[in-house]
Amino acid sequence: MFGKACDFNELRQGKYEVAVVNRILLMIVWPTRGNPRAFHGMCPHANEPLADARFDGETLTCAHHDWAFSSETGACIKGQPCTLREFPLKIENDEVLVDTGDFAPNGPR
Repeated sequence: MFGKACDFNELRQGKYEVAVVNRILLMIVWPTRGNPRAFHGMCPHANEPLADARFDGETLTCAHHDWAFSSETGACIKGQPCTLREFPLKIENDEVLVDTGDFAPNGPR
């Protein structure tokens, strides 16, 4: 079920927004060369929040341990092999909607 993450006018290409949908922390990332994407807002390395991550328009870097992730795929490009969980995102009526499905943030990854 899709829930509202933010208004579309809050997004900027090359930037990210932090949102919470269904009590799940999300990163709404808009890559410089791509479309907005929704990723789980917790680093899989140490389960630290990505809310204060650095983003250069292509790479999202965790501020806690410097693991880096592709904003196009969520794949880890600096750190151990892993991938940020991606959620379906759609834009309707100038709202960014994300489907978190039955994801349980404290369950198995």
